[in-house]
Amino acid sequence: MGRQLARVVLIATLFASCQGEKFAEGRLMFRELLALRDQIAKEFQEKVVDVSVTKDERMTVKFINSPLSSGSGEAKQQRADAVAAFVAGNYKRTVSSVSIQFVSQDGTAADGGTFIGRPTPKT
Repeated sequence: MGRQLARVVLIATLFASCQGEKFAEGRLMFRELLALRDQIAKEFQEKVVDVSVTKDERMTVKFINSPLSSGSGEAKQQRADAVAAFVAGNYKRTVSSVSIQFVSQDGTAADGGTFIGRPTPKT
């Protein structure tokens, strides 16, 4: 009986420690994303409302009330490419893609949809 109780306590302790590590990793990633959001806002002199990363390492950056919302698709693509290059140079983690969205104050996407950044390859 004593051994079974010890095993249960050991398993519970191991489980709790693993969950603690995941929580700490998630908290660190959240802080990194907040810092990156602020860096992007400063670099492009626009308000960035959201920076998120999915499990498959796809990043989405949303600009709110951007002057580019009413701009051409070419201008939006240029911004997406520039943001992707900025992320590649300033974010510590690997991302598979960087998508840019332009949203209005109420959170709805502006016309034109999502633009996938294509950073210039490093030589």
